[in-house]
Parts: sequence; structure tokens; C-alpha cells
Amino acid sequence: MTQPRLLMRQIREVLGLHFDQGLSQREIARALGVARSTVERVFKRHVAAGLGWPPDPALTDVELERRLYQRAPHPSHVRIQARPDYALVVRELGRKGVTRRLLWNEYRARHAQGIGYSVFCDELAAYAADRDLSYRHDHVPGEKAYFDFAGLTLRYADGDAVRPAQIFVAALGYSNAIHAQGFADQTATSWLQGQHQAFVAFGGVPQIGVPDNPRALIAAPDRYEPRLTAVYADFARHYGITIIPARVRKPKDKASVEGAVKIVEMRILAAARDRIFGSLDQLNAWLAEAVAALNAAPFQKRVGSRQALLAQERPHLAPLPAQRFEVPTYLTRKVARDYHVDVHRQYYSVPYAHVGQTVEVRLTTAHVEVLQRDTRIALHRRAAPTQRFVTDPAHMPAHHQAFRDPKLHRRAAAIGPNTLALIEALFAQRRHPEQAIRSAQGVLALARDHGPAALETACTRALALQAIGYQSVRRLLTTPIVRDAHDAPSSPPRTHEHIRGGDYYDAHGRASAAGGRTPEAPSTPFTLEPHHVA
Repeated sequence: MTQPRLLMRQIREVLGLHFDQGLSQREIARALGVARSTVERVFKRHVAAGLGWPPDPALTDVELERRLYQRAPHPSHVRIQARPDYALVVRELGRKGVTRRLLWNEYRARHAQGIGYSVFCDELAAYAADRDLSYRHDHVPGEKAYFDFAGLTLRYADGDAVRPAQIFVAALGYSNAIHAQGFADQTATSWLQGQHQAFVAFGGVPQIGVPDNPRALIAAPDRYEPRLTAVYADFARHYGITIIPARVRKPKDKASVEGAVKIVEMRILAAARDRIFGSLDQLNAWLAEAVAALNAAPFQKRVGSRQALLAQERPHLAPLPAQRFEVPTYLTRKVARDYHVDVHRQYYSVPYAHVGQTVEVRLTTAHVEVLQRDTRIALHRRAAPTQRFVTDPAHMPAHHQAFRDPKLHRRAAAIGPNTLALIEALFAQRRHPEQAIRSAQGVLALARDHGPAALETACTRALALQAIGYQSVRRLLTTPIVRDAHDAPSSPPRTHEHIRGGDYYDAHGRASAAGGRTPEAPSTPFTLEPHHVA
């Protein structure tokens, strides 16, 4: 059996006892507790290496070992062997079913005089040794929180159907405090609601959030500069948190939540694997109690508990914002030639200089915000569904602003409030202000033929029917409901020499009753005048 090689410290001690103190090999062997043959081999290697005594102070233990134990190869046995590409070997081992033996066989098929399998394994282990190191991260209170969804799911009843509940898990880096909540899916809304509820449960917002790389949150999962979705970027700005997504297939980037997910799965979810909850709310109520008990339980390998460390970490968390984040809707639109953008069949204006450009529209329940390269160019209050056009006069060019003649509005106001409202609706709906000018002029002109009162009534009906336009008002003026309410006064009786009138017929009736002749009308010559059409 080959005896183990002496350490460099022992070799130096062997040489020192011999050269400095003059001890024999047997005495040195007894003093160090080694075999005499071992001491003898050290002296032979020292002589063969051509080393003197005392040794050079600059001679390190590594260099001394190399010179003592370096074997000079025989010239006839010198062979240059091609080495495998160990970087490629490591990558191939990451593929399913690939083994070291398979890769070595492929290597030997290409290089028949290559290294053996044992040397291949030793060199591969040496190559991977400095690439498989673990970094012990010392977490700072309030610095990081980690987010992920568990692989295991629970089940809950949704009417007659049984659905799986996706379990969202969040963990703080310093205290390892855990928050878990069930959702129906893993959409962006579920991710954001889960993170908000985690901040509420932890009592504040950490400086950095480390999520996985879901498509719902990460628009471009780049290794070096990942790009968040617009909604997630808004969420981060609202809560004042910096988002640094974990790298793809790098679970150590979020080791805290990976460990938390494993703990939640083993200690909580596995116990309810066969249970069907009555609803998602019932599931979350049970899950909240289980997580609270988990946080209160003492650590197995540390002093204290997650709950106790969370109390220490909470003062380092940023306070929650006064208002909860509202998930906006983003639309990509192209500015039309009338400098409006289409938002669900409603049209909002932007500065006319952006005509033809592609912009991003951010919708909330209260506002419509138009962005150009993340810069706001227009902001409107959300209009009622019945209002189709929302135009800011400041967005119009100068020659379009001139079309908004205030005289039209004054004339409409003089007729009635509903006429004015209809004229304003015309300007809001027409895609070009000149169209609104002509339509408004036509509506106001109807007052000459039908009277202001009838026009006001027709405009009232048009607004109720959402029939905004000149033709609609003109047709309403001819309907009985408007015409009968505003009939024109009867004309005075007309007189003419050829119109006999009622007196003549009264006299004719009296003469007939008396048996006499009907009096003749006075004979008056007349000529047929030509008829002129006015």
C-alpha cells in the first residue's frame, strides 16, 4: 500500500533536522513518527532536484513540491494528448440524459489516444470546482423581498367546478418572514395584488423586489438589462421599490423565496393536498392562519423566529403609500390627422404636432393619459360613455382655433339651453372643426323657418335620442310631436273680386227658399292674366 506523501511543512522539518542538527535518518523518523524509508526518499528527492541548504527564502511550498516530485518523462514516452473542451462538457451535462461516461466515449471516438476516463473525471471536477461555489449573502434589514408562485396548488370549489388555486409566496431576505396567498391564476393582476398584500402583511415596503421572470411582469427577460412591463414599472414607482428580476434559470438569485416556497409546500400545502375548500376566500383564510403559525414557530437552526426578526426589520421598511395602486390599462395608438386618439370609440386630443406618431395611452377609471416615449403629452378626465370627442383647445393649431366662432354659441344660447348643448356636442363629435361650423350654421338657420321655440324643442329631442346633426334636427322639426306643439297662427281671410264669400251663399240660400231666381253676379269683364311663379 502506498504511503501518503508528507506535507511540505514536514519535509522542511526533515531537512532541517538533518542539515541543521545532524540527526540520522532513524532519529528523524522516530522524532516525526514516520517510517525511516519515508525519510530516506525525501533525501533522495532532495538530491535529485539539485536543491541546497538552506533553501531559497523565495521558494514556496508549491514550487518546492513541484521540484521534489516532478517526474521527468522519458523521451520515447512523450505524448501530446488533446484535452476535452470542459466548458462544453459542463453545458452538455446540463441536458437531460447526458452522462460523463457518454461524453468521454464521444471524446475518445474523436481522439483515440486521448486521456482515460478517470483522468477525464478528475480534470472535469477540477474545472468545475471554482464554478460551483456558493456565495453566503448577508442580508440587510429592509433591503430585499423575494416573490414567486409555488409549484404545488390547492383546490377550491367555484360553483359546480373544482379549480386549482395558485399559491403566491413572498419572503423578506433578513427575517425570512413569509406571506402566502391563493389566486385563481398567475396573471399580472394576481402578481401585483400578491405583492401589495405582502407589503401590508410585512408592514412596509423593502428597497428591492426580486421576482421571477413571468411574462406577465417582465417584457424582456434580458440577463443584463431586463425590461419591465409598463404596468409593473408603474407599480414600482407607486410603491417606491426597485425591481431586479432574477436571472433566467438562476434560482440562487432568489434563494430566500425558493426556500420559503419549499417550506410552505412541505409544512402547509402538503397537509391540505386532498382537501377541497368551499371557496377561494375560505382557502385564503385557512392559509393566513397556517402562515401566521409558521412565522411564529422558532427556527430549527437559528435563535428566535421569523415573527421576532420581522419586528426588528419592520422599522427599516418604507411606509406604504396613502392610496392603493390601481392597475391601469395600456393601449398603443397612432395619432390621427385630426390630432385625436381612439380610446374604445371615444376620441381624446393630443397636441397637433404629434399627428402620425405612435403613442401609448394609459387608462385608469378617472383619467386618460397619453405618453410619448414615457413623457406625458396629454391628460384628460375620463369622459362619459355618451361623449365621443374630448378636445383641449390648446392642442389645436391656430387656424383651427379660429373656427370656434363664439358668435355661434351666443346665437345658440339665445335660442335655448338645449340648442347650445347640441351645438357644443356638434363640435365635440365632428372630426374636423370646419364640419362642425357648417352643421351648426345649418341648425341655427332652421329657426328662421320653424321658429326658435320649435328649434329648441327639436334640439331637446335630438339630445335625448343622441341624434346630433343638422339632418336629424331638420327631420325632427317635421314630426307631429314637434310640429303640433308649435303650429303657426292661422292666416287672415283673403279677399278677391272673384271670391264670392259666405254672404253670397247665404243670400242664394234665402232666395231658393222663397222660390225666386238666384241673383246674378254683376257682369264684369275680365281677362286671363298670365300666372307667374314667385
